[in-house]
Amino acid sequence: MILKQVYIFFFLTLFFVNCSNQETENTSNTLYTNKEKWFNSSVVDYTYVFQISCYCIEESTRPKSVLVRNGLIVNVNNENFNEETHSYVLTIDDLFYEIENATNQGAAKLDVNYDTKYGFPYYLFIDRDIRIADEEISYSVSDFKPL
Repeated sequence: MILKQVYIFFFLTLFFVNCSNQETENTSNTLYTNKEKWFNSSVVDYTYVFQISCYCIEESTRPKSVLVRNGLIVNVNNENFNEETHSYVLTIDDLFYEIENATNQGAAKLDVNYDTKYGFPYYLFIDRDIRIADEEISYSVSDFKPL
């Protein structure tokens, strides 16, 4: 009886490890395919509306109109970008970094939707640890326009 339980435990462990590895591999393949599409588009100047959903202060969760020039944020809601005031606003490149970071750190849940034309992530949800409440965060990009 004990030997049977050991075999079942071993099989289930092997099954879940394989599923987890396959899931990570699929996420990585999708990430790199879309990242390549983004970089091949050569878009470095663009506008978009950026929004975070998290257990954060209300100011950080409001939608922000963002202007990016040469890959750097220069304007948020018609104000010059200020690193202190706008530290939570991310560029498209920053979003790719967040995905890679969450993948490399073994986030408990990672959901990403990519734009079919340019490859950028327009929705990203990260739950880094299912044991911790209220640390989940999502990012959304809408009204993207290359300049």
